[in-house]
Amino acid sequence: MKQLTSLMSVMLMAAVAMPAAAAAEVTLNQIIKDGTVRYYDDPQELTLAAGFWAQAGSDVTAAIHHQQGYYLDKSPLDTKDKQYTSTPGRTFIVAGCVPKNLPIKGPVGSVWVACNDLDYLKDKVIESRFISCLDLFPNGVVSGFSIREVNNRTWESFRFSCRDIAPDGGMVGAAQKSDFLFNFEREGKLYEATAASQHLTFGIFEVANALTSSKSLLQIALEHTGAAAIQAAGTNGRPVDDFTLSDKIPDAFGLGGMLRVDHWTCPPGMVITGMAIGHNPDKKGNDTRPVYILAECRKLLYTQ
Repeated sequence: MKQLTSLMSVMLMAAVAMPAAAAAEVTLNQIIKDGTVRYYDDPQELTLAAGFWAQAGSDVTAAIHHQQGYYLDKSPLDTKDKQYTSTPGRTFIVAGCVPKNLPIKGPVGSVWVACNDLDYLKDKVIESRFISCLDLFPNGVVSGFSIREVNNRTWESFRFSCRDIAPDGGMVGAAQKSDFLFNFEREGKLYEATAASQHLTFGIFEVANALTSSKSLLQIALEHTGAAAIQAAGTNGRPVDDFTLSDKIPDAFGLGGMLRVDHWTCPPGMVITGMAIGHNPDKKGNDTRPVYILAECRKLLYTQ
């Protein structure tokens, strides 16, 4: 291990044998705060782009660890596109409907549904800050949802939970909840859903109103399956064909036969590792209406 100083750490997770799909070089050009740790699974070459040292405060500890089993691609986010970064190892999907004026370059990873009920001059859709499970765990993956619903499609709060990926491909250790993506004053009922520990999450199941996109995100669930099935789907370039749903939350009541379902899934071979949410707060700021979820997808890798 070569140590420069000890205020900030960049951990290089070196595989015993470099997977064929992994890149030969990782370029670090993002801002990393003092006292934080970042993990990158690429031992062959590390490039610190112009400005990295000044941005990071020039205090870095670098160490190389050997990684076997399943792990995630950790390509850094683009400094300009940030949560909208799309590379062979990292992209995103959008579950729900997308306002016409949303500044997203796309479509990437999704067949987007345009919101047809939003008056773009009056209804302001706000996107929360993006949170990645890689900020919480070396190979963090989304493991659950937590929603407080005031009434039908009116929410008080939204957050998700993360767990680490074990070398055998399951989730390991206790779940850690993200910070709230939004949290308003009006009190709602808590709903939670969790994926199975032996699986990884790769998609979002959405129940919506069949007659209009105005009722998107009536219910959501996580789609999850085994790591081997996810990686096989990536190798074969086909969707996962056998998966399990978490509990569907919150309740979608009083809609009879007017429901439709959508499957918003990562590209084959990828898993969900973080989220932001777009929502439409009421004018008094007491609660909000969910509009879409932007989910981060990262490639699942394996080394023997």
